[in-house]
Amino acid sequence: MFKKYKFPPVFKKCRDGLGVIILPLALFQLIRAIFIPTTFDVLLAAILFFIYVAFLKKWV
Repeated sequence: MFKKYKFPPVFKKCRDGLGVIILPLALFQLIRAIFIPTTFDVLLAAILFFIYVAFLKKWV
């Protein structure tokens, strides 16, 4: 009854590429936030973590 929105192929490629790259970026940012805890680093680590969870849950 309900159809899922079909994404253009270019968007799918970008989404898949971001899905591969987000985990190393999130880990690097988490390590950086642990050693140099500025507000920006902590917020960026949290945002990257939530994006990673969205990729795991297939929300994106």
